[in-house]
Amino acid sequence: MGEMGTAAILPPLLIMIGLGVGFLLLKLQGGEE
Repeated sequence: MGEMGTAAILPPLLIMIGLGVGFLLLKLQGGEE
């Protein structure tokens, strides 16, 4: 049961992390220019 809960939580967590990293990279690149 615990594994199913983890499987349900991981996808959105990875998406949020990906968006956060991409957003930070864009802000860093925009800050340089």
